[in-house]
Amino acid sequence: MDNKDENCAVANYQPKTYPVSIRSRKCEEHWFFICQKKNGEDLEYHFIPESKTWSEAQQYCRREYDDLATLSEANMESVVGEQDFPIWTGLRRDGGTWKWSAGLSDYTNWKSGEPGDRGDCVSISSKTKEMATQSCDAHLPSICVYDNVVLVKENKTWEEALQHCRDLTLPNNNLLFDLLSLQPGNEHDFVMRKILEANTEEVWTGLRFLAGEWLWVNGADMLYTGLPPCPILWQYCGALSKKNTGSVEPTDCMQRKNFLCYSIH
Repeated sequence: MDNKDENCAVANYQPKTYPVSIRSRKCEEHWFFICQKKNGEDLEYHFIPESKTWSEAQQYCRREYDDLATLSEANMESVVGEQDFPIWTGLRRDGGTWKWSAGLSDYTNWKSGEPGDRGDCVSISSKTKEMATQSCDAHLPSICVYDNVVLVKENKTWEEALQHCRDLTLPNNNLLFDLLSLQPGNEHDFVMRKILEANTEEVWTGLRFLAGEWLWVNGADMLYTGLPPCPILWQYCGALSKKNTGSVEPTDCMQRKNFLCYSIH
């Protein structure tokens, strides 16, 4: 341990390389931990999926078992291994209604007896992928997702939406934005889940009919089929419908709709 501020140690399980290694960490950090308890001539080890500081973990183990686990070359591999533990999701109960912090999902793989009344926030099992309620104050690991698509719930014409996206700035980054261009398949399915939150039945995309052809504003390939080669007058802009027709629909560019921006960099 060469860092003077890291006076405690954690065991790091790495199944694809050397399974277990010891690393120094600050004692104030929150980690899961392993307690030990003497049973006759043997020691029992108990994995505790509750994130605590080193001192809190020691107090817990001494109260519920004997002490924090003592590791050695002989027992390292048998004590420290793959475990089932809870991970935070973005699902939370708000006034009796379950809401995701971002986007929508129909995932409902609840653990037996759940949702319970232990708390209003929801974790998912690292192994079984079952969900369970937790106290929102619990210290648990989490997985974050980077989403570069922004649904803007303002009603604008296609031209106004395009300009809004290109003028868009977000705090603490230097990202550039444009009106969304997308492709059939996974991209289309992902975006359809997002537009269900829109305040309008259709949302603008970056599709525009110019010089006799349908073009994405960012120059992406046009992979959607079935778009009219000569659209009705003024229906020169592309929108996605909540009804999900599987394609982008030609729409009057002067209609006012919500729209989708995405970050270029």
